[in-house]
Amino acid sequence: MGYREIIEEDDFNRITEQNIKFLDEISQKMKQGDISIFAGAGLSIASGYVDWKKLLEPISKQLRLNPNIDLTEIAQYYEDKFGRQGLNSLVFNEFDKIPKNNENINWLSKMPISEYWTTNYDHVIEQAIKKQGKSYQKLVKKEDFKYHKIGREVAIYKMHGDKDSPDDVVLTKEDYQNYDIDRGIFTRMLSVELIRKSFVFIGFSFNDPNLERILSIAKQTLQGKAPQTHYCFMRKVQLIDYLNEHNRLEIQNIEKYIRDNNYQILRCNSMVKYGIQTILINDYDEITLMLKHLYNKYITNNVFISGGINPANLSDYGTFKMVNDTNLNLNSAESFLTMLGRDLVDNGFHIYTGFGAGVGNYVLAGVLQSNKNRLNGEVINDDIHISSMMSVMDLEKKNRIRRKMIEQCSSSIIVFGYGKKDSGTYQEYHIAKDDNKYIIPVKKTGFAAKEIYNGLPKKEKQELLFLEKENEISVVIKEIVNLLILHKKRTEIELKEKIYSGIALSGIKVFISYHYESDNAIAKEIADIVNSEKTNIFTVIEEQKKSNNSKEIKKWVDEEILKTKFTILLISKDTFQREYVSYEIKKSKENRNTFIPILIDNEKNIGLEQKTNQVKELLNVINCEPTRFWYRDEGGKNIVRWLNDALHVSEKV
Repeated sequence: MGYREIIEEDDFNRITEQNIKFLDEISQKMKQGDISIFAGAGLSIASGYVDWKKLLEPISKQLRLNPNIDLTEIAQYYEDKFGRQGLNSLVFNEFDKIPKNNENINWLSKMPISEYWTTNYDHVIEQAIKKQGKSYQKLVKKEDFKYHKIGREVAIYKMHGDKDSPDDVVLTKEDYQNYDIDRGIFTRMLSVELIRKSFVFIGFSFNDPNLERILSIAKQTLQGKAPQTHYCFMRKVQLIDYLNEHNRLEIQNIEKYIRDNNYQILRCNSMVKYGIQTILINDYDEITLMLKHLYNKYITNNVFISGGINPANLSDYGTFKMVNDTNLNLNSAESFLTMLGRDLVDNGFHIYTGFGAGVGNYVLAGVLQSNKNRLNGEVINDDIHISSMMSVMDLEKKNRIRRKMIEQCSSSIIVFGYGKKDSGTYQEYHIAKDDNKYIIPVKKTGFAAKEIYNGLPKKEKQELLFLEKENEISVVIKEIVNLLILHKKRTEIELKEKIYSGIALSGIKVFISYHYESDNAIAKEIADIVNSEKTNIFTVIEEQKKSNNSKEIKKWVDEEILKTKFTILLISKDTFQREYVSYEIKKSKENRNTFIPILIDNEKNIGLEQKTNQVKELLNVINCEPTRFWYRDEGGKNIVRWLNDALHVSEKV
C-alpha cells in the first residue's frame, strides 16, 4: 500500500470512528427521551417520492429556466404567470401515490422518539408510526396547536403543510417570505425545541434551502450562548453524481466536483457553530445501517421475560427443583424468579414482561430489591415495563401487545409457561424467533420452557448447556446474566463491523453478469479484489443468497442494476445462451450502463478469442469498453485499472 492509500484509509477510519461516536451519543440521548427527528425530502425518496428539484423539473422546463437556481423562485415565477392551481395539482398528484416500503422510516418508528418535525408533504412518517401501533397527533395548521390528543405517543409537526391541503403548502418565494406571519407558531416552537432537545436531521442535502432556514432559526435562538448538540446525516458529494451520459468523468465535471466538495466541507464546519455535528455518508443505504445500529443500541439492554403458571393454582411450579442457595424466605421457584429480576437490573438490564401469573409478581419483587432501588421506592419506569394481558380477551390484540414489547428487546428469557402449544408463552417464543431475538429457555423451570429448549437445534444449545448441568439458583442466574452480557458485546461488535464494511462498500457500483456454473470463481475473485480496498471508489455488488425462484432473481437484478453504472460481463462458451445473463444485459442497457466485457480464456473456452469482434456487435451499445482476456491480460492484477479506464479520469487531475 502506497503513502496515498495509507493516508486515505486513515481518513476513512477517522470519519467512521467519529460517526460511530455520534451514533453512541444519539443512542444515549434517545434512551433519556431527548431526541427529536427533523425529516427532509431525502427521507421520502425511498418511498418513491421525488425531492424538490425533481418535483419542480416540469415547471422549470415549461418556464425554460435553469433548474439549478433557487427552487422557491421557480415556483414563484410559475404562480405569477399561471396562478397557484398548477402548483397545487403538482403537489397533490405527486404525493397521492401509494408509498413503497421505506426501511429508514421503519427503523425510526420503532425507536422511542416522541417528536417528528418535517418539511415534507407526504404521509410516510404517519403511516410508519401507525404501523407500530403508536398513537400520534399531526400538527399542520396553527389552529392544531389548540388541541392535545389524549394518549398521544408521537407529535408530527408538518412545517410546510400536508398533501391533503395542497392550497396551503409552503412552496413559493412569497410563502417563505410570509412564513413567520402565516406559520410563526412553528418557528417559535422549533426555537424552543432546538434548545430543549437534540435533533437528528435526516434527508437534507448540503445546499438544501430548508436547512438554510433551520440554521437561521438556530442562530437566532442561540444569541451567543453555547448551543445544544444536534446531528445531521448528510450524503457526501460523490463522483458518481458528476458522470456524463456515457458514464465518463470530464475535466469540467471534476472541477465542479472539487468546488462542491470544498463547499460542503465549509458548510459542515459552519454548522458546528450552531451545534450541528455532521454524520457524512457515501450512500443512503448507510443511513439504514446506522439507524439499525441506533435501534440495537437502544434495545441492547432490554430483556423480555416470558412465561407463567396456572392462574388457578399459583403454587404449582411443576417439577422445579433447583437448589435454593438464596437467603430469601420463599420457595425455590419464587426465589429463582425474584433473584432473576434483581440481578438483571443490578447488571444494567431493563425488563419487559406481560406479567404472567406466578412469574411477573416475583420478578417485580426482585426489581424492588435491586441495589439500584436502595430506598425501596417506586420502580423506575426504565427498569421494568409491564403490559399485563390478563384482562385482554381478544387474541389479536394480545399478540399486538406481545409484538410491541418483544420488538423493544434484544433477548428473551422463557421460564415455566403453562398451557398448550397455542398458549401465550409459545406465541411469544414464535414472535421472538421470527424477530431474530436471542432466546434463553430455562429448561429446569419445566412446562413450555423445557419443551422449547428441547426443540432447539444442537448448534443453538451449545452455549446453553449450563442450563442442564447447573442446579444452584445463584449459579444459573449468574450464567444467564453473563450470557446476556456476552450477547450484548457480540451484537455491538457485529454492528460496528457492518457499519465499517457498509461504508467501505460505497461508491460507484458495479454489476457482474456471468454464467454461474462456469465463472462463479472468477466473479468472486473480482468482487474480493475490488471490495477489499477501503479507499477504492468502485464497489462490486454481490449476491447475498442464492435463489432458484426466477421471479425473485429478476426482482433482485432489477433493483441492483438500478444502483450501478458499470456492468462487467464475463464471457465463456455458453454465456450468451443463459437466460439470466440475457436479462442482465437487457437491464444494463436500459440503465445505460457501460459494459466491460472480459473473455475467460482458459482450456474450457478454446477458440473463444476469435469472437472478440462479435462481442461489441452483440452488446450493440455505445458505452462499451474494449474486450479484455482474463488470463492473457492478467485480470487479477488489472481489474481495478480497467474500471478506472472505463471511468476515464483525466491524467491532468
